[in-house]
Amino acid sequence: MSDVHMLLDDPELTRRSPGEEFALAHARHGPDARVELRASISDLFPPAKRRPRLTVRHLLRKAVVDADEVVVFTERAENTEPDDAAPEWEFAVGAATVRTQPIRASVPVPAEILADPAALAAFVDYRLLVRLGTAENDVLLNGTGPVRGLLRTPGLRHRPSEPGDGGSAARALLATAALCEWYGGSADGIVVHPDDWWPLIEDGAFLERLAVQGVKVSRTRMVPPGTALVGDFTAAATLLDRRSSVIRLDGGALVAEIHEGLAVHLPGHFVLAALPGRA
Repeated sequence: MSDVHMLLDDPELTRRSPGEEFALAHARHGPDARVELRASISDLFPPAKRRPRLTVRHLLRKAVVDADEVVVFTERAENTEPDDAAPEWEFAVGAATVRTQPIRASVPVPAEILADPAALAAFVDYRLLVRLGTAENDVLLNGTGPVRGLLRTPGLRHRPSEPGDGGSAARALLATAALCEWYGGSADGIVVHPDDWWPLIEDGAFLERLAVQGVKVSRTRMVPPGTALVGDFTAAATLLDRRSSVIRLDGGALVAEIHEGLAVHLPGHFVLAALPGRA
């Protein structure tokens, strides 16, 4: 049986889910089925519609690109002084070439699931896509290949836990947001570990107040517990999205793949904070 390539005519996948598309291809073509999608399927995890949970990609500005390499602007803060009123006036402005890359996830699939189209569709949508979202979070934060990751980008600033935080993670996050703005940014995103996100629920309406100010919060295990990445995600970085995804079988495993890159224009607009009592 020959390899089968299916390129969808429904870019936003409004009629069928990724799992339904792959189950249809597998029913027709068996183990050689391969579905190519003009969409980023890490955006399409079905439970997210019922219980929204932001991933790192949801915090970033996105640009659809059609090349493996993209030239982007950069501004770095090497020339600034601690007492500068507006440090951004002294930023070193330049350009950089950013490469896109595949991000993959796989999960073993039982033969009984492959034999049932409905079960196969659900397995793709509810198990494979969540694995892909985790892999994407890891790459965007910690990096692999051409993508260095936000936490490993030179110029990222750090804020230790300070006495003025009073042992409060909420106070530390607000102080870090203010520090982010010292370079001319406007903090609009926070990434924290689930161990640190859930205790914030105790702090009254803190998360709701952040949302009113336009600050989105993503929780993921791909940041160390006891730390939070605070930044101007909209202005400081761009997700370079090829809008290209693949679902295929590889032996006894299902594989999902997306293709993207990460351009960090203003690394100083990101601050990694230590939260009180944790780090």
